[in-house]
Amino acid sequence: MRRIRMRIPMLVVVLTAALLTGTAAAAAPDNDNFASAAELQGREASASGTNKDATKEAGEPNHVGKAGGASVWHRWTAPASGKATISTCDSDFDTLLAVYTGSALNALTEVAANDDATCDLASSVSFQAAKGETYRIAVDGVAGDVGTYHLLLRLAPPNDDYADAVTLSGDQGAVDGTTAGASREPEEPDYLTRSVWYRWTAPSTGWATFEACGGALRPGLAAYTGTTLATLQWVDSHYNECADGAARIAFAATEGVIYSLVVDSYEDTGDFALAWNRNAPPPDGPFNEVEPTITGSARVGETLTGSDGEWFGTPPLLLTYSWWQCGTGGCNRIAGATAKSYVPTNADIGRRLYFQVIASNAAGSDYAFSEGTAPVRSRGPALVSPPRVNGVARVGLLIDAASGAWSGMQPIQYGYQWQQCDAAGANCRDLPNEIGIVFEVGRAHVGSRLRVVVTATNVDGSVSATSEPTAVVPKPRATRAARCLVPNVRGRTLLRAKALIRRAGCVTGSVRRAFSSSMRRGRVLSQTPRAGARARRGAKVKLVLSKGAKR
Repeated sequence: MRRIRMRIPMLVVVLTAALLTGTAAAAAPDNDNFASAAELQGREASASGTNKDATKEAGEPNHVGKAGGASVWHRWTAPASGKATISTCDSDFDTLLAVYTGSALNALTEVAANDDATCDLASSVSFQAAKGETYRIAVDGVAGDVGTYHLLLRLAPPNDDYADAVTLSGDQGAVDGTTAGASREPEEPDYLTRSVWYRWTAPSTGWATFEACGGALRPGLAAYTGTTLATLQWVDSHYNECADGAARIAFAATEGVIYSLVVDSYEDTGDFALAWNRNAPPPDGPFNEVEPTITGSARVGETLTGSDGEWFGTPPLLLTYSWWQCGTGGCNRIAGATAKSYVPTNADIGRRLYFQVIASNAAGSDYAFSEGTAPVRSRGPALVSPPRVNGVARVGLLIDAASGAWSGMQPIQYGYQWQQCDAAGANCRDLPNEIGIVFEVGRAHVGSRLRVVVTATNVDGSVSATSEPTAVVPKPRATRAARCLVPNVRGRTLLRAKALIRRAGCVTGSVRRAFSSSMRRGRVLSQTPRAGARARRGAKVKLVLSKGAKR
């Protein structure tokens, strides 16, 4: 029996060997070994990495007393003495964290170590660092757990906590400080984020000025009284009083009172210089905190009142006022309107009004505007042309009122009141029950003048206007035989036609309606007798009213 020999292609052998070699030679992290520890620098430092494929070296201690098995290393030289905090919070595996001194793996002295901290399975340690000392930091996983870690280091300033405030003394001086590595204590005021504290006892009563101007950092600055964080009483605070945007505060200090000063940086951290003296502060220019307001209804004739709003700045503050009118064509200051109150006029109708407050002191001036009113409306309809009396005021004749022309919100309704005046047109009085548009002149009116008061009303209110008085009503002339001279009423409304017929000594007879394409609906189409005919007094005039064109 022949032996069959299988030949494996050389390419398959090479590829298989390559795959096996790649698996066995998975790359360990660069900082896997103690000797290749990654360096951290400064008061604040952070690093991210992985301990996947990391190993434990021969002679390496059990971190936190646990075997681990996948450790990586960092080293940090303290730039100053103080409390250092290192954590692995936000890592995605169960970490072990240990800090050592010593230059050899088999000669390390543990400084601090932790397994589980307050941030779940991550770790955190704090210790007193010594300036110039190099610390070795090991990150491992419980039972060899691996993943991505985040390492955060912070070296707190010596006066990071309120209880460790640096003491300042005397009427003037300066100290250097930093907010790098600073934190916020739980009971500190809410607005503080990276704060450091100082304490100063006033040698005498008078102004005290503190400032952190002139450096690259633009911190905030505040002063308090009180002996604990829980009992702090605010005295003064600022963030941008210096020309470079840093802080300056000034307050009236009382001899023997202890003041706590806090320097805080909201975003950036860094070094600053805190200086103090007993000089009075430069005056603060006015600035508006709460805008002015307007109360009242934006209608012609009603009073609007402006408020000052709220202003800050070095007193005394001088406040002056202006009213502005704004429409589609822009805004204009209203001439002479310089009081806190203003009464809109017809010139303001349809426009919005604004109240301006200008505050001034020795340091300068500033201004603020209120919100605008609604568009100004008339107090009622606005008179465009006055009412008048139509007809001749003679005994037995009818006169009627023309309401005049009005503008304003529609609809506008009209009311009438007839008045009787003396021969001079003065001393006028209302005529009882004479409130119609048509008025019959009687013998009681002889020697008087008559006029009508028209009242126009819409949603904005009511406004009245008075016509010119008529001529003096003469005594009626005696006639032998009163006649009816038929007037021409064609094209008139029925109401007007009746008035003209009665004035002519005639009487309105039957009224019928007919279609017409030449005469508007409701107007007199024809009359009988014809216009100009003479008849006995009281003769009837028959009318035909147009019904409009037939559809």
